[in-house]
Amino acid sequence: MQLESQFASEFPELCDTDCPRDAVPIAETVLSNSRLSQQWQLSDIDWASFCQQRVSDGSVIAQKYAGHQFGHFNPYLGDGRGLLLGEYKAPSGEWFDWHLKGAGTTAFSRGGDGRAVLRSCIREWLGSEAMASLGVASTRALALLSSGEAVQRERVEPGALLLRATPTHIRFGHFEHCLYRNLTDTAERLYRFTIRQNWPDLEVDDHQAWFNRVVDNTAKMIAGWQAFGFVHGVMNTDNMSILGETFDYGPYAFFDRYLPEKIFNHTDQNGRYRFDRQPSVALWNLQRLAQALALFMDGEVLSAGLASFETRLQQHYAAIMSQRLGLPSELESHVQSKLIAGWLALLEQQQADYTQSFWLLEHPYSDAALFTDEFGRYWLSEYQAAVGNAEQPQLAQFNPSVVARTHQLQRVINAAEQGDYQPLKDFSAALQQPFDATLRDSEWAQAPETEWPEGQLSCSS
Repeated sequence: MQLESQFASEFPELCDTDCPRDAVPIAETVLSNSRLSQQWQLSDIDWASFCQQRVSDGSVIAQKYAGHQFGHFNPYLGDGRGLLLGEYKAPSGEWFDWHLKGAGTTAFSRGGDGRAVLRSCIREWLGSEAMASLGVASTRALALLSSGEAVQRERVEPGALLLRATPTHIRFGHFEHCLYRNLTDTAERLYRFTIRQNWPDLEVDDHQAWFNRVVDNTAKMIAGWQAFGFVHGVMNTDNMSILGETFDYGPYAFFDRYLPEKIFNHTDQNGRYRFDRQPSVALWNLQRLAQALALFMDGEVLSAGLASFETRLQQHYAAIMSQRLGLPSELESHVQSKLIAGWLALLEQQQADYTQSFWLLEHPYSDAALFTDEFGRYWLSEYQAAVGNAEQPQLAQFNPSVVARTHQLQRVINAAEQGDYQPLKDFSAALQQPFDATLRDSEWAQAPETEWPEGQLSCSS
């Protein structure tokens, strides 16, 4: 199988080619993504052998970038334990980066050991498959590999590697590095590279169309996060894909109870990246990107794109939520907005399960506990006035039965660390068909008996 090295060839100033400094052994393939493999006609690949050979050949790179982390600029970032194996041209003609996470140290490791652990690789695998299956743009996991090593984190954990696929690994942080180093030519070549590789329908000289697409894709991604109750947890600019894909899964969570102010990441003490702040952080990150793009783009172009973010976000969000609530397309926008806001207020007031509460709307005459108090009855009457009293079984196609709940992730991780990968395979299969209503009675759809404690997820991986 042929991989190209286009990024490495065109951007040597953004690459560490002398890597990994100490390669991680690749013992075996734990899990491969059969859906992607079939789609790309790769069913017979031995992923462990392939990755080991690619690393041994010396044709891999680590990328250099910068970024704002928790609001503070850090110029010293880069792939500290991930290697870009190369670019794969799928049968569709699309290009995909193949990136091996946890493969060893690089020039950008900053004292880290270059390793990844099974826990974090499983979380990224399941998170990315969940998001993609929900229809929210995301990187994908192609293979989960075991290193056979023991890795020291807060405790000793099994080592692992994750082969990730995405149309590009170019981040907001790549352009921020160019600004920091005054690499105007590099920044403009990165821009042109994304057009050639990812958006060939755009004209090279149309900066407005390109930036509008970045803004719109970011808004659409955030709308998906908000609509499905997803908290990314660490929205640093180096974790923002230029394509608007959910990227770098760390201390993420899907809601159990709807608690929009809850902090999941224990290093986010001030709640910068909590759920209800994700839209404003996304805009802030786009503003940092715009500062970097001003190296070669007109300020009015960038200002116009930024000014459109909120409208784009609201449009994308309203579209998803209207589907989830079954609101008629002809409903006036202010009525639509009022019903959506009221629904969220009701869920927060009742501390109701976010995913399962939507199931109730298939039966709008419901006498569920959610609608028994005064506010619940009022909202339900307003909702019935908009949609009627008939059952709405079609809502099942928009309201997932299964999401990547934290307690289920931990259950799968616990089993895998003991050598039992069957729960991982079963949960992965369920997450790949989230709108299958028959799964609502399955073990994977069950909410936890007790809420996951605040601030208990870690960036450590």
